[in-house]
Amino acid sequence: MKNLLYLILGLFTLACTNSTEKSQPKSILTKKWTPEKLKEHAQNQVDSTLWDKTLFAQDIETYQNFKSIFEAYPLNKSPFPVTNYDYSVASTPIEIDTNGRFFKGISIGDFEHIDADTINYKLSLILVHNSPEIDENTLVDSRNYPYLTAQGIFTLKNTTYDWVFNSSPDGFSTLMINMKLFDLRFGETILIFPQENLSFTYQQLTLSPNDFDQMNDYKNAIIKAVISSSPTEKEAAN
Repeated sequence: MKNLLYLILGLFTLACTNSTEKSQPKSILTKKWTPEKLKEHAQNQVDSTLWDKTLFAQDIETYQNFKSIFEAYPLNKSPFPVTNYDYSVASTPIEIDTNGRFFKGISIGDFEHIDADTINYKLSLILVHNSPEIDENTLVDSRNYPYLTAQGIFTLKNTTYDWVFNSSPDGFSTLMINMKLFDLRFGETILIFPQENLSFTYQQLTLSPNDFDQMNDYKNAIIKAVISSSPTEKEAAN
C-alpha cells in the first residue's frame, strides 16, 4: 500500500526526496513574492486561457485511478486546474528510538528551484510515544505554488491524528492537527505527545533542520529539548 502511495505522490509533486544538507536561507526563497506578485498570480489562476491543460488531464486520470486513496486523507485531493509552474517539494521521514521513547514524524519543505540540491524545511511534525507502532502517511502537494501545502495521517493503536499544513511565500505558515492550530512563526518543530485518555500535549520548538549541517544533529537537538522539558511534558512522552 505504501509503495503505491509513494508512486501516486510522485505524480503530484515534481520532487519528493530525502536530504541531510543545510538549506538556503528562507529570505532567498521569499523575496520575489511581493503582495502585488501574489495578487497577479491569484488572478492568473482563474484565467482558463493560462491553465496547463496537459497537467490538468494528468491529474484527472490519476484521481480517477486512485480516488479511494486520496479520499482517505483529511482533505480529499481532487483535481483542479493551475497555470504552468516549476516547483519542487519534498518530505523527509524522521525516526528516533532512544531509551524506550519513539519519535516518528516528517519534515516538509521545498527547493529554491527545480534543480536545487538542498531543501528549505518549513515544518517538522513528530509524534513522541512509548510504542513504535505508529503508521504515518503524508501527501506533499506542489499544485498550490508558490504556497506549500501538505497533509497526512498518523495512525496509532487507539486513535489517529489528522493534520493539514500550509506555508505562504511571505513566511506565514500554520499547522492544524486534530483541530489544534499552530502558528509556525513561533517554532517550526511540533512535538505531539499522545495520552492514554486520548488527549495529547505538545511542544513547539524553534529548532529547524535548516539550522544544522546534518539531520542527525537536528534529531539530537530534539531529544535534548524533550529531556530538558518540564515534568509535565516528560510525563506526556510516556
